[in-house]
Amino acid sequence: MQWTGQYEFMAELTSRLRTVVPLTVVLVGLLLYLSMGGWQQTLLVMLSLPFAVAGSIWLLALLDYNLSTAVWVGLIAVGGVAAQTGTVVVVYLDQAYAEAVKQDRVRTAEDIDAAVLEGTSRCLRPMLMTVATTVFGLMPLLWESGVGADLSARTAAPVVGGLWFCMFLTLLVIPAAYAIWRHSQIKAPGTVRSDA
Repeated sequence: MQWTGQYEFMAELTSRLRTVVPLTVVLVGLLLYLSMGGWQQTLLVMLSLPFAVAGSIWLLALLDYNLSTAVWVGLIAVGGVAAQTGTVVVVYLDQAYAEAVKQDRVRTAEDIDAAVLEGTSRCLRPMLMTVATTVFGLMPLLWESGVGADLSARTAAPVVGGLWFCMFLTLLVIPAAYAIWRHSQIKAPGTVRSDA
């Protein structure tokens, strides 16, 4: 006896995704490294991916959606958008920190915290715009009815849930992790490394 139909299709998809998803994560990591210029910034950006996946899973559970091909497409899409929002945050943090170092305003851990706070406040508007345009564009698909509505809702749900969750946690966790990283660069009281 051999199972066929939707079960067979999901089994084939799962075996393909075991290769494609790790390969995609590695490729995204390498591209981020090339664009960000350092492994620390790359890891900070990649930190937003688990938050996006967690938000996706919460909304999928709330809507009682099972794992399907459409859901996998949404999960992969939310990973890309989460990396984009994480990049926005880290770029603004790097700019604020570089400006503070250039103006010789970074001497203590409190100065690093002030630069991180300034960068976070600057990135708030671009990040909200990035997330809001994507989420508000996809939210009508969650309530649509008609031909293909079940497929489009299952693709949109992971993106909507993941981005809302990612937006709030990224604005809290990435700046905190960035500050911890920059604090570790203090060589001695009153001096800060500006080469990284």
